[in-house]
Amino acid sequence: MILPASKAKGILIKKRYAVFNHDGSLAELKGFEIKRRGELKLVKAFQAEVFDKFLDGSTLEECYAAVASVADSWLDLLDNQGIDIADSELLDYISESSTMSKSLVNYGEQKSLAVTTARRLADFLGDEMVKDKGLHCQYIVAREPQGSPVSERAIPVAIFETEPGIAKFYLRKWCKISSDHEHSDNR
Repeated sequence: MILPASKAKGILIKKRYAVFNHDGSLAELKGFEIKRRGELKLVKAFQAEVFDKFLDGSTLEECYAAVASVADSWLDLLDNQGIDIADSELLDYISESSTMSKSLVNYGEQKSLAVTTARRLADFLGDEMVKDKGLHCQYIVAREPQGSPVSERAIPVAIFETEPGIAKFYLRKWCKISSDHEHSDNR
């Protein structure tokens, strides 16, 4: 059984634990993102991979080394902005999604990541594409425009599958980046 603990005395942390069977398989998980809907696939994939390493080695140091190797590989992915994987795989790791229970017009002025995504899909695909309920909205949250609420920084993943000139136009519009502002073409 793995029980995360706080290093500070008297500080309670969220109830989390992992219980392993004698054969090394996971018997039960509580409180980890791997079990939740709506979490980034990147976090779920990291946790799935790291849990496999908790029983490696015959000493605590060997266990820590095995876990650290997993953490290092995922940190490398973040540090190099996913340069070593396909764009579609990177977007899959860092995007979120939700399905709208009502049609876009029924949300009125309500603000949410899904509503912003749907409005932006309508912006570049046309209103007809987003008129029905049950619209699946897959998005990433941009850091731009800085200071804006998170709900206003949703970028539809579909924009990355369109022509580069169109994608650049809408990304600049949504992120409020002027065309004369130099930005690198990095991810």
